[in-house]
Amino acid sequence: MRHELRVEAFREEIRKNGLDCAIVMKPENVFYLTGAPFAMGSGGKVLFLRAEGEVELVVSPLDYEETAAKGTPKGVAIEMVAFGESPLETVIKRLCGCEKVGIEDAFLTVSIYERMKGSAHLAPIGDCIERMREIKDDVEIGLIRKAQEIADTAFQKTLAELKEGMSEFEAASVLEYYLRRGGAEGFAFETIVASGPRAVFPHGMPSARRARGGEAVVFDFGVRVGGYCSDMTRTIFFGSPKGESVDVYCAVLRAQESALAVAKAGISGRDLDRTARAEIEGAGYGERFVHGLGHGVGLAVHEGPIAGPKNEKGLVRGNVITVEPGVYIPGAFGVRIEDLVVIRDEGIENLTTSPKGLTVV
Repeated sequence: MRHELRVEAFREEIRKNGLDCAIVMKPENVFYLTGAPFAMGSGGKVLFLRAEGEVELVVSPLDYEETAAKGTPKGVAIEMVAFGESPLETVIKRLCGCEKVGIEDAFLTVSIYERMKGSAHLAPIGDCIERMREIKDDVEIGLIRKAQEIADTAFQKTLAELKEGMSEFEAASVLEYYLRRGGAEGFAFETIVASGPRAVFPHGMPSARRARGGEAVVFDFGVRVGGYCSDMTRTIFFGSPKGESVDVYCAVLRAQESALAVAKAGISGRDLDRTARAEIEGAGYGERFVHGLGHGVGLAVHEGPIAGPKNEKGLVRGNVITVEPGVYIPGAFGVRIEDLVVIRDEGIENLTTSPKGLTVV
């Protein structure tokens, strides 16, 4: 029923904007509206919606059986194109009679645009569906919660096997083993493990580098369950940390705890970011907090809403966001702590359960 309601809500947007029809190709958006399974980077399904009348999900033979097995909402017809034919080309042929066609302008490539533009007047729909996706229902939150449970459990098992001198590759492989054993359907993004001076790279991929005594090691990872993502970060130390790294860790933890304490429906992304940033600035590391405080998580690991300096809009009940302050000292080390939380009317539900006290292995 929820997918059926989403389709109708989107069709209402089509009508409100004076569109005759719309074409949806972004895999996450097709899934959101229909429940049809999706693979990242796949373009094998095209959803064609008229303002009035039929709604069609056009798929390749490769995708048909799985899509049909999953089922689609009432009122959405699945059509399989012949082998060698393109779902998009099939839909383009049906644009006859549609004067104004809504397209996902932020997703379509120039190549696809060129193939479509001669068939009708193309009108951008912007982030219409993405804005719908920002508010999660109970089913979506349940899937995200399950994904986060898998991540937390796997990390605790990984901690028991980590040891000084282990390479980043080795540490990542242990973590990913337990993530898969725990039920992860896939990884939300490439697992990040970065040690010592490499920990200053917020998106640092694992390398053959071996962590030395007292160095910080950043683990940032997430999994997918039912299409939905988790995301968390913990910074631990291989051997007893020294001097400034302890001060930085404590400052980052204070910043996160301050933000978590004020997060609730109504607070703007900017004010939430400002709360954490003030703590880090007070500790003398303001210039080394080089990214926003957080972002939405759902079918994509990075989506709206944003908890950052430019977002003046208030968060709303049902948003799922990360809270992840970080400090990065070039040439030395980095520290980031990230929890995944659900915004509620009077506060948050923190989905992340891994301890945040300073951890030494």
